[in-house]
Amino acid sequence: MVRYDAAIIGAGGDGLAAAIVLARAGLKTVVLDRAPHPGGRLVTREFHPGFRASLFLDDVAPIPAALFWSLGLARAGAHLAPVPASLALGPGGSCLIGRGRGRAGLDLLAEADSRAAAVLARAGRDAEPRRRRHGLFRRMAPPPPWPGEDWLLPSLNDLLAERLVDPDLCAHLMARALAGRACDPFLAGTAVHLLAPGSGGLTVRGGAGALAEVLARLAQEAGAEIRCDAEAGEIRRDRRGLSTIVLSGGEEVTARALISTLDLKATFLSLFVWNALPPELLRRVGRYRMAGAAARVLFALDAPPELPRGLGRADLHLAPTPEAFAEAHAAWRGGTIPAAPPALLRLVSARDPGLAPVGKAVLTATLSAIPFRLFDGAWTNEKRALLRERALAAAERALPGVSARVLAAEMIVPPDIEAALGATEGDLMGGELAADQMLDARPWLGFAAPRTPVRGLYLAGPSTPAGASASLASGVCAANAVMADVKAGRLK
Repeated sequence: MVRYDAAIIGAGGDGLAAAIVLARAGLKTVVLDRAPHPGGRLVTREFHPGFRASLFLDDVAPIPAALFWSLGLARAGAHLAPVPASLALGPGGSCLIGRGRGRAGLDLLAEADSRAAAVLARAGRDAEPRRRRHGLFRRMAPPPPWPGEDWLLPSLNDLLAERLVDPDLCAHLMARALAGRACDPFLAGTAVHLLAPGSGGLTVRGGAGALAEVLARLAQEAGAEIRCDAEAGEIRRDRRGLSTIVLSGGEEVTARALISTLDLKATFLSLFVWNALPPELLRRVGRYRMAGAAARVLFALDAPPELPRGLGRADLHLAPTPEAFAEAHAAWRGGTIPAAPPALLRLVSARDPGLAPVGKAVLTATLSAIPFRLFDGAWTNEKRALLRERALAAAERALPGVSARVLAAEMIVPPDIEAALGATEGDLMGGELAADQMLDARPWLGFAAPRTPVRGLYLAGPSTPAGASASLASGVCAANAVMADVKAGRLK
């Protein structure tokens, strides 16, 4: 049995960032992951000879500037850049944001970014230990309101219509917010998607896997141990408060503090035996809603498609109308494949030529409102082929002639995401983004993430307030909470 100060489940971005912070602080740290290589959702691999792509995402959510520099990502060779522009093709024509166009939309996006940054700052402060005020008649001051709370009530459609005059621009921003998700934008509370947009993040040279390689190297240089092919099978707690992780091979790893980068349900429902936790805790976890809805198609092309000059690196949103999102959401709730799923196309090899052989190209399609469970049974090869054909038909309408250039395609549906990453129902966001599951209610009201009701267990990853809005931030918040509790003597 090996004992550590901290053990981290998951060698994705958040887990590796937490390991860097803890190891640099002198804590003996180990990162455990069931995959053969670190990276998690950042993994990039060859899906056809000579063609590479990141399987689960094309860009990463923004990394706070202070965090980027404190981790030393630039010095270690991480090259990230914002997406230069996005183009929406709808029934009313095209709408461009970027390159000096769509100023009103850019202003609203800047406001959303500012609110998201304030949310991250608040999450970071909540990771610090709270001072207790003693005295017979003293009362704890109520916590200040969270930034962005006024976006918990309106619908996404109403908020955009109130702030923007151009309906095409409204539809464009809606598409940026809902890419890869299932949402009826007419429902109250859906404006919260602007705090964690589905597209418009940062691209990584070499694919998202290059960022994982940098993080893993920095963690090892700091002294952290990274163990792959080490799947956590069970968590046990003893009377001293120590956590023991039983690996699938039977080996036991014991630590004073444990950080899980899995989502809330995967952490509590798959890593503990059914009678190890209080029934009320399990009921609350069971009520937490997941909303996996993204599918991906990776296309290897024998030549780049023809795009207007300067737009090869832009995001391309197809038919992004409020009605289309509402119809797709209804199909998703019914367990059916939408007839015309909202789609986001990216020519990722135009952003990073190293992802494809010279003269060829890699095109990805991210589809929204794709159910994890189908009403008529499992995802068969025939249903995968149907979804692939619908994705290709959408791409053909936007990029005439692209179908004839396809050499190979790889389909990734929500059950594939769950199998590869352990993400419950294939939900990369760690839970539905809704008014009762955002800000201080994420993952639920009653305790402030990253701490959990289980002493010594901390939650990082997408089910936390920081994880919904940024990359790496939730892992660093969890690491800071561990160090604060160690210093305060809460962890023996």
